[in-house]
Amino acid sequence: MLKQDEVKQGTPSPLCEDFVSARRRVLDSSAHIEGGAGKSVSHTDHGRMNMRAPLGLLLFALVAQTATASAQTWSPEQQEIWRLEDQQWKMSAAKDLTWIETMVHPNISFWEVDFPAPQNKASLSRWNKYGSTIGTVLEQEIFPISVTITSNVAVAQYRYRVASENYKKERETVTGRYTDVFMKEGGRWLFITWAGGDDPKKQ
Repeated sequence: MLKQDEVKQGTPSPLCEDFVSARRRVLDSSAHIEGGAGKSVSHTDHGRMNMRAPLGLLLFALVAQTATASAQTWSPEQQEIWRLEDQQWKMSAAKDLTWIETMVHPNISFWEVDFPAPQNKASLSRWNKYGSTIGTVLEQEIFPISVTITSNVAVAQYRYRVASENYKKERETVTGRYTDVFMKEGGRWLFITWAGGDDPKKQ
């Protein structure tokens, strides 16, 4: 365990280049292609999407490039935190919900952008079980921004890009961000809270 003054800050790890195949959080049951939930995408909408795509790809390329360039600054503690993030996303990718029992603190309280109020562990389990039945992630990549560790608290911040297909076989690609907080208890790092979610859809 680190002392209070032993604060570790850093930049993305080379693990950010790994792909995982399922979105970490609950998939939206009303997900449609990027025209918005409950709407079809017109030819005009496709035109706007095609114009936005190069800008989005450039942004994520810059993030990934920065990650690679700065990877050597990561400490062993930071790498441990990012391995946990990577593991949790991969378990969710396989629809293996045991991560909720093994990696989440009993007192977790978190608030995502698409929920009206904070959720606890029981709510997390219930909505993830539902979400695992309504869609499939086709491709996904996570881009770590920073990991900071102070004493028994670690904060990981990152962005993601997800391509998914819902039960109606409709596809969409979204981007978003999360700040995850871990607490070290009994020698294990556990999720204690997080905040974030998808970026707002452009009209």
